[in-house]
Amino acid sequence: MIKLHNVSLSYGIQNITCHIPQGKLVGIMGGNGAGKSTLLKAIAGILPLETGTILFNEQPLNEMSLAQKSQILAYFAQNTAIYWDLSVYDVIALGLPETMDNLSEKVRSKKDTFFDRLFHSSNKQWQKEKIQQIACQFSVQHLLEQPFQQLSGGEKARVQLARCCIKNAPILLADEPIAPLDPYYQIDILEQLKSLTPSTTCVVAIHHLDLAYRFCDEIILLHQGNLLAHGNTQNVLTAENLATAFGVKAEIDVEKRMFGTIQKL
Repeated sequence: MIKLHNVSLSYGIQNITCHIPQGKLVGIMGGNGAGKSTLLKAIAGILPLETGTILFNEQPLNEMSLAQKSQILAYFAQNTAIYWDLSVYDVIALGLPETMDNLSEKVRSKKDTFFDRLFHSSNKQWQKEKIQQIACQFSVQHLLEQPFQQLSGGEKARVQLARCCIKNAPILLADEPIAPLDPYYQIDILEQLKSLTPSTTCVVAIHHLDLAYRFCDEIILLHQGNLLAHGNTQNVLTAENLATAFGVKAEIDVEKRMFGTIQKL
């Protein structure tokens, strides 16, 4: 579905060539500064390429309109600021395609006008049911009436993921979606992302070795902006590759899909 060929960016990514298969949970991994977020932003079309091409179903990303990108991509950023005083319900409603279709530059500058239209639209019963359903999926149904700004970092992350997933885009890109979460919700969110496959291709930047090994179908492993390895998770997250990418020595139980002791080299 997604093909990268000789992708380089001035932000440190160098000559990345790989294929992201359809309907898989794919992790982008590497040490701090390896280029995980940069590569994800390049795939999302946020950062311009210096060289190379990115193809979605053989169509070049740089030839796609914003509307075309919006139809196929949902992007979860590490820090998505919400400047308006919105409830959790309203934030999730922002992900509905019909909401974004109505969001013109003119309306952006007139907050009250826009949200009057948004709330009027979101009063439709089917939209309420859709928001309730996705809120339950990400365990935020009890927060729907609360102000988004008053949530904890982990709660905000789950709400933002719900906002992305309500869009039902065929590709979900998520930058460190489990970083602010406690262990329970780290597992829960990865279970949710895994459940979206194979109808959705999920590409996540992730640091957690054990959970990546357990949940990801494939891994793109970066080292200092270069592609160290990519492909099946168990073939990529080997002791040798982990030593190079992270400077650690790890015991790996391949049958149980889990890590044992991890030590610095």
